[in-house]
Amino acid sequence: MSAEPKQYPYQYVKYQVDPESKIATVTLSNPGKRNAAPFWGEEQLVMAIDDWEKNDDVKVVIIKGEGEHFCGGHDLEGYFEGFGTRSKSNERGLPNRHQLTLQRDLRQVWRRLFFSLKPTIAQISGHCIELGNQLQACCDISIAAEDAHIGNLGQVGGISGITLIRLYAHLIGYKRTREMMVTGRTWSGREASLIGLVNRAVPREQLAEEAMTEARRIALLPIDGIVSGKAYSHLVWEAMGMGQAFTELYVGHTLGLKLRFEEGDFAFFKEVRRNGASAAVAKRRELYAPLGGFGPDAEISIVPRGRGEL
Repeated sequence: MSAEPKQYPYQYVKYQVDPESKIATVTLSNPGKRNAAPFWGEEQLVMAIDDWEKNDDVKVVIIKGEGEHFCGGHDLEGYFEGFGTRSKSNERGLPNRHQLTLQRDLRQVWRRLFFSLKPTIAQISGHCIELGNQLQACCDISIAAEDAHIGNLGQVGGISGITLIRLYAHLIGYKRTREMMVTGRTWSGREASLIGLVNRAVPREQLAEEAMTEARRIALLPIDGIVSGKAYSHLVWEAMGMGQAFTELYVGHTLGLKLRFEEGDFAFFKEVRRNGASAAVAKRRELYAPLGGFGPDAEISIVPRGRGEL
């Protein structure tokens, strides 16, 4: 007897294939919340990966967000509910054995994306935060709008470094990774391109065309060559220990959801649990206001611009 197919409240991952161009498009869709991912969003992305890996009508995949933003991270209300930490009567959440299994199964999406046998291009506009940043980091090529905002704001909820730090450190180095984890700032698309977090940044009005042009260049290649080249690169990444990043992630997330906050700490997770995500985010922003702001409001140029420079 086959299992019943999973039912989802809505289609978060919109997946389309153009068999003529050999280009697939994944659109993250939750525009009312900056395309924040529901708890089950990763499962839908895995379904798309399953198709494009086996589909000879796909040579390359563009991943983008619906509307102005790429992805604002997780939808926190559903996120904490799904991981068993939302209940006010359950301060400790799920037992480790259940949490580890759940985290392992959901977090497989990053391993699958990073080791996908078809090239992927992230088309980044607006907010690209936490889960969104992990997603673009796992893609082969990332092209951002110059005015995009890229970072890991969820890290300052307390966990401060429990994410794909092995991958981030490989891209931008130890110090930039630590800065991204603990400051509560983002980088603009332009600044992210200067440090290697994305490949390049372009004016927002040119972003879609730039990503599509890159996809068409890749689609000129023979599909066997594309897949063979990616498979070979995976041997190298595994030898460098990159595959371990994804095991570290799911174990680390399990520990991170059970942080102990001391008297006087801003307990972001507890604020979400007790008062909801919007109230927790507002309070966090208030705490950072005297220190120059939070997220996009606190962005700092990596290379100071000279007089007259745009």
